[in-house]
Amino acid sequence: MKKIVFLSFIFFTFNSNSQIKSIGFDDYLRLKEFNKIELIDVRTSEEFKTSRLENAINIDFYDSLFLKKFEKYNKQDKLLLYCRSGRRSLIGAKKLLENGFKNIYDLNGGVIFLNDSILNFSTLNN
Repeated sequence: MKKIVFLSFIFFTFNSNSQIKSIGFDDYLRLKEFNKIELIDVRTSEEFKTSRLENAINIDFYDSLFLKKFEKYNKQDKLLLYCRSGRRSLIGAKKLLENGFKNIYDLNGGVIFLNDSILNFSTLNN
């Protein structure tokens, strides 16, 4: 039964374009197993250097070039945005949707809803 529910989730998630899909971290992990999805941290570089999710790319929501930095992605790419509480990532996701991106995900509740063991607290080398 769980498999049917999950497959239904996958089907409707990937076949319902033009809306932001708000998902939990466990849903992200399942999606990551089946499909390529880019993890985008929209917090400031200072926040990103302190802690982040593994394999996340930092694109600061407050950067004046925020939208321009997404030009390297295809508008069909699957992108999961996250921030501290979910506010910036949701606004950023709406901006991307308005600019023609089709497969936008938002991490529900941001990193404050995650267990600290999920976050990478090592400092960056760059």
